[in-house]
Amino acid sequence: MKVLVLISGIADPKWPLPPQPDAAALEAHASRHAVLGPFDEAALELALQLRDADPSTTIEAAVAGPEPLARKVAEWRLDGVRRLAPLPAPWDVQARALALAQAIAPWASQAARVLMGREFGDWDDGTTPALVARMLGLPHVPLSLSVDERQGVTRQRGGLIERLHIPGPVLLSVTNDARNRLRLPLLKNVMAARKMQFESVHPNAAAAALHLDGMRPAP
Repeated sequence: MKVLVLISGIADPKWPLPPQPDAAALEAHASRHAVLGPFDEAALELALQLRDADPSTTIEAAVAGPEPLARKVAEWRLDGVRRLAPLPAPWDVQARALALAQAIAPWASQAARVLMGREFGDWDDGTTPALVARMLGLPHVPLSLSVDERQGVTRQRGGLIERLHIPGPVLLSVTNDARNRLRLPLLKNVMAARKMQFESVHPNAAAAALHLDGMRPAP
C-alpha cells in the first residue's frame, strides 16, 4: 500500500512575530522558523502506524515549506520527500488548493491513503483538505483520529466517535489526539536526513482571485 502525507508546517510559536506584521514579513518569518504543526505531526504518525501494521507500506511526503522542514520530515525514514514551492498566497484558499492538488496528483493517483492535517498551515481555516479532496476526486473524511486497514477510519463527529469503512482511496484530514502523537525519530535516521537532497516541485499557480487589502495587529 502507498501512503501520501501532505505537510504544511507552521511558524514556531516560540519566536516572536516581526514588529511590522505585514504579509511579506509574516511569510518570511514562517519560512525562517518553520516547524511541524500539531496536525502535521498527527497525519505523519498515522502514516507511520500504517507502516507498522504492514511493513510493505511505502510513505511519501510532499512538504509545502523550506528545505529544513523537508529535512525534518525525512527523519522518520520515509520512502520519498519532495518540496512544493511556492504555493499561491494563503488567503486565496481555492487557488492554493488547486495548485496543491495539481502538484500532487501523480502521487495521489497511486496512493491508497492521502493524509494531511485538518488545517494546512497557520493561515488555513480548515477548508483546504476538503477542496483538495474534491479536486483529486477523492472521498474526504474530516477530523480523522486513527486508521486501520481492518477496523477502518475512526473520526470525531461532535461529541461522538464514528468508525467508517472505506474500500478505496480516500483523503483523511487528521486532528491531533493522544492516539496519534508523533513518535521520536531514531538518531541514525536524523543523521541520515542531514545529508539528503530533495526534489522541488513547482506547482502551476493559478492567478489569484482574492487579494489582501491590508493587515493590522489585533490584541
